[in-house]
Amino acid sequence: VMALMPAGVVLDYYVYPSKMGLFLALRLVCVLLALVVWWFVRAPISKRFHRLLGLFVALLPVSFICWMIYETEDPTSPYYAGLNLSLLAIAFIMRWSADLSVIASVLTLAMYLSACLSLGPISEVQRGVFANNIYFLVLTSIIVVVGSRLHRLLRIREFELRYELDKNRKALEGSNQKLLELDQV
Repeated sequence: VMALMPAGVVLDYYVYPSKMGLFLALRLVCVLLALVVWWFVRAPISKRFHRLLGLFVALLPVSFICWMIYETEDPTSPYYAGLNLSLLAIAFIMRWSADLSVIASVLTLAMYLSACLSLGPISEVQRGVFANNIYFLVLTSIIVVVGSRLHRLLRIREFELRYELDKNRKALEGSNQKLLELDQV
């Protein structure tokens, strides 16, 4: 968030040059909020709120991207792709449980829909691109949720296998010890 949000100013320069100042300000506010959360995460009290803080961190750029989409007054804004990147960050960086992934995906879709639909009805010309954006956001969300579920199952299986390996290693050490004792006798 702290590195990629400000880097988006390059995109703003080419896609929405008239909004560049506003978007830079929004991006910097997002970074400042991320810094506050990062500072709070290091505090001992944050351990009680780790799931909520993780959700907040993930949805922070989503909310600012949706704000930028709203400011463009264009439901077909290519900035929806940033929402896909945010969802992928949830899948590959956050490594959440499926329930948190579902919550983040639903909230991302809800924020995108509210940013677009609060501008008024979608025109006939915009309808196809808007449907495309929704389609790919939904598919990305499904991939994130399924990936989160599969990752958790793999981690559980890895834990079980390590437990079995450790148990077998201890049994083997015990057997070796008995053999050494028999050998000495």
